[in-house]
Amino acid sequence: MWVDTAQEALDTALIAYRVAEDKRVFLPCAISCDGAFLTHSQSLVNVPTQEMVDSFLPRYDRAEKQLHPDNPITIAPQANEDWVMEIRKQSDMAARRARGVITEAYEDFNAKFGRDVEPFIERYMMEDAEVALVGMGTLAMPVKVAVRKLREQGKKVGFVRVRWFRPFPTPELQDALSRVKAVGVIDRDYSFGSTYFSGVLSNELRSALYPVANRPKILSFIAGLGGREVNTDNVIDVANRLFKAASGGDIDDRDTYWLGVRE
Repeated sequence: MWVDTAQEALDTALIAYRVAEDKRVFLPCAISCDGAFLTHSQSLVNVPTQEMVDSFLPRYDRAEKQLHPDNPITIAPQANEDWVMEIRKQSDMAARRARGVITEAYEDFNAKFGRDVEPFIERYMMEDAEVALVGMGTLAMPVKVAVRKLREQGKKVGFVRVRWFRPFPTPELQDALSRVKAVGVIDRDYSFGSTYFSGVLSNELRSALYPVANRPKILSFIAGLGGREVNTDNVIDVANRLFKAASGGDIDDRDTYWLGVRE
């Protein structure tokens, strides 16, 4: 799960414990915070009271899976080869059930903490968007600023931020992006040797949108590696390429474009 603010990091920590410790899941959960932008900066955060947290987050209880001499069980990441397939299948089923548990957790969190957060993705000015930008984490700040600037120029641009990378929000992204003409995925990572030599989010999104009847053109971008700033000019450059692709312009959607690289 990728967060874009310190507040979301705190909120998601509560949600993550709720999901990971649910007996229908019992899987580890990683909260990813962009280095320097969040981990080495200061932000005002609304810290809930202990009473509010206790009302949302139940005490940890492994029930029948509790390690006890009278109930010998194995709790380890290793197994003999004759049981690996079965254990992996259990993990697969738990990951599938996690979708519903995550949805339940957000519904309860929103009700108890007075929030209105969509669980898997964030949609920003997507109602009438003709092209859309997609990203994760603190990329949201410069992208939202650029989207507002482009909107002032009459350009219908929207932004979708992926919150939960696993389980991948395929239904939500199909719903959000099936009505736009072009999508630009900005990755802050690079997946060596991957399809189109792009980032992990781009690869996943191409797969998720493949079955969509009105599949938009998808352009892949890489930016901000090593903490380099992604500025509004970078984002506006992406949007201009998307409008060109949407209008049938000559632009290669099978290549990956690197933003802000020095010559």
